[in-house]
Amino acid sequence: MLFRSVIGHTDIKNKLIRSVNNGRISHAQLFLGPEGSGNLAMALAYIQYLFCENRGENDACGTCTNCIKVAKMEHPDVHFSFPFFAKNTKDTASNYVKPFRKAILQDPYLNTVKWFASLEKENKQGIINVSEIADFTRKLTLKSYEGGFKVGLIWMPENMNDTAAHKILKTLEEPPPQTVIILVANDQEGLFKTIVSRTQIVVIPRLGNEEIKNGLIDMLEMEPDLAENLAAVSDGNFFLAKEQAQNIGKSNENFELFRDWMRLCFKKDLYNISKWTQKIGGIGREKQKHFLNYALFLIRQCAVLNYGAENLVTMGGDERVFMQRFAPFVTHENLQEYIDEFELAYRHIQQNANARILFTDLSYRILVLLNKAKK
Repeated sequence: MLFRSVIGHTDIKNKLIRSVNNGRISHAQLFLGPEGSGNLAMALAYIQYLFCENRGENDACGTCTNCIKVAKMEHPDVHFSFPFFAKNTKDTASNYVKPFRKAILQDPYLNTVKWFASLEKENKQGIINVSEIADFTRKLTLKSYEGGFKVGLIWMPENMNDTAAHKILKTLEEPPPQTVIILVANDQEGLFKTIVSRTQIVVIPRLGNEEIKNGLIDMLEMEPDLAENLAAVSDGNFFLAKEQAQNIGKSNENFELFRDWMRLCFKKDLYNISKWTQKIGGIGREKQKHFLNYALFLIRQCAVLNYGAENLVTMGGDERVFMQRFAPFVTHENLQEYIDEFELAYRHIQQNANARILFTDLSYRILVLLNKAKK
């Protein structure tokens, strides 16, 4: 992938290019950024620049043998590790490289929900197990095929189990010669502090609205007005903006879940709240986390509506109608309470809390907030 294909983040690109040209290449790096920020795309562009035989001032050439191999994710000295669904304790990511390569080449802004769905395991949470890390570190000890750098990229290291996380520590601290290890993560809190401390952190922030707008226009040939609207509601997440663009006119599962949930909580319908929690408890942790993020986004949009800034709320159709009716129940007195409850629930889901118990408890808390506002 070329740097010019990565949306925005010009300053970060320039910094990475300078580090390569000045020979200041850290042996262990953490590309840290929220979902849709482009941290994986940036890491792939950095690797291609690192291997390029004819580096330019601003980008890799894109035409040399190394560039072509890296761009296809087929370079023999670039190794990938990522979460998957192990069929047994000895299963490794090597058995899933082809679908992973296909998924990333289709969308370098990919998230875990879509990756797991491509494996037809969207209701489960994939992991990076100790056998995978053992295989990954073994590959890095092999002699370079091309006689230059070896690079190991671990996507979503937050999904390493504890044994795997402990096993990678020594390699991060003392990698083989001419070896660069790149971790691409969304959540620093999900990583062992000892792992973070052994890396040089490259922070990839959320994209700006203008960057997302231009990305949608360039990649999807979208009308500027629609691109601007989608960028405004994407919260800096290009993956989300692109998914929304590709699903215009289709039903929004998260919206329907949220709308039904709020109606049940408002009516204090405990029986159907129980049925709702059974439903959301079965959709898988990654989808549950996305749902909670979506709920937070809607709550904040309701606050924007209440402050009279309707021009900043660009959702249309059923979502907008519902938000206009729901907004009065999100007041300046309870806004922070809503945010705190959803953020706490998100953290608990990350920590493998029982989803049905968690959403049952959260439903009762939301029920109280809604009915206090009603009075």
